[in-house]
Amino acid sequence: MKTARSYSLLALVLASCGGAIPDLDQEDRAGGVASVQVTTGGNRGTAAAPLPFSSDGVPLQLQIEVRARDNRRVTSFNGWVRLSMAPGVFRSVTGPEGSVLGNMVKLTNGLATGLEVTVARGYGESRIWAEEVGYTPVDPRRTPAPSCANGRDDDGDGFVDYPADQGCAAANDDTERAGSYAVGTSEPLFFSLPNIIDVQGRSAVTPLLGERVTLRGRITPDAPPAGDRRHRMVVTQTDNSGFFVTDIDDRSCDGQPCYNSLYSFNFRSPDGMRPCDLIDTLTGSVAEFVSTTQLAQPGYQIGLAWRPNDAAAGQCLIPDPVEITPTTLAMDILMERHESSLARVREVLLPSLMGPGLAPNGIPSMGATNCDLNTDGRITYDGGPENQCADACAADINCSEWSNWNRYGQVTVTLPAMGAGARARMAIAPRIVNPNFDPQRLRGPTATVTGTLKQVGPNWIIQPRCGADFVVAGDGQTVCEHPRDCCLHERSIAEE
Repeated sequence: MKTARSYSLLALVLASCGGAIPDLDQEDRAGGVASVQVTTGGNRGTAAAPLPFSSDGVPLQLQIEVRARDNRRVTSFNGWVRLSMAPGVFRSVTGPEGSVLGNMVKLTNGLATGLEVTVARGYGESRIWAEEVGYTPVDPRRTPAPSCANGRDDDGDGFVDYPADQGCAAANDDTERAGSYAVGTSEPLFFSLPNIIDVQGRSAVTPLLGERVTLRGRITPDAPPAGDRRHRMVVTQTDNSGFFVTDIDDRSCDGQPCYNSLYSFNFRSPDGMRPCDLIDTLTGSVAEFVSTTQLAQPGYQIGLAWRPNDAAAGQCLIPDPVEITPTTLAMDILMERHESSLARVREVLLPSLMGPGLAPNGIPSMGATNCDLNTDGRITYDGGPENQCADACAADINCSEWSNWNRYGQVTVTLPAMGAGARARMAIAPRIVNPNFDPQRLRGPTATVTGTLKQVGPNWIIQPRCGADFVVAGDGQTVCEHPRDCCLHERSIAEE
């Protein structure tokens, strides 16, 4: 707990370093406030019976009191405190008329009662915080202007208004007095840890952006009992930058799995991890990278290291892929449900119009579908010639733009039409599993491709796991219908 005196010590330290903050040098600048007491009412959960993780929110009652060094209420205090929650957010804060403004709460005679809060996205052990920051919010358009926007040095410290005056929390602050910065927290609130669907958030952008989260998985091959939120998280693929995991027990979309897969960016291939392993603990910072929800800087613990001949481990639990159809591809909301999951497209049309030559006059032609017309290594999407060239290629079911192949090993394919419906197009990345694949010398006109579904900007890409996931018509291969039966890498002797 930070008190007024601890911040005075901080100010002295800063002053000795040449960084004096005049407002912080004032003793008892908040009228003797030394601490803040936060009391909650309602169901706070327990460690043994936590509240569910919820984006809708959980209602609680709140009382806030400021106290002096002798632990008595500071009845002379008629100011505001700022509420926050970590981890978690407020869906709403309400109270008696005039006592709440956003997440700011006004105390009268050192006390605020009758407060109702709805807290959401709490996980693990969470707390509500209240801090006295010296902020008195008023209408910024009022007459006379707020003290922190009136052009005067109201407190005589040599600084005028926000942001120059350290005592001004914002331009609509009606006092240049610095806060005591006294802070208090509530009793702990206990919530369930999030599952992958909670991190994905049932949408294109995660609701937990920037949060450091922990997920716990079931580490036995049997399914969890009904209502048990600790699901089996199985590794479906590893690559040279990280790994993909899928919650195989999620049934959140009309009894079907959705938003149940996640990529963890590890900067390298994860040590000791193989497809089919069950994850016990997965932690990381939630991020959005090129439209994909990821865990950055992850930590992980393998709960069950799967081996093919281990009877106790049972069958590999990698799920069957979702089949991507033109209808699915046409609706981003359906594609988002399967981001980072295993997916499959069947008998897609491989490009017959593709080549390294610069597209003449920006028009893709045989042997010349390179739309990087100024050869700077990228296509500029600004409505200019390169953009128009790329759009023309994307509209041609036989065309694949060459620079995407050259840089990323990707080709654009066309899904077979369903009835009279329009054809749909997406990308595949065959070079990652077959460096010898030459898109200009195809053995057959179509292919069936299985792999992890990735999103890069507005584009969807299937990344095969191994050569068995990329089957070109006429090459003699058969489709591996169940991903658990192929592309598995056994552990080395050193890992046993």
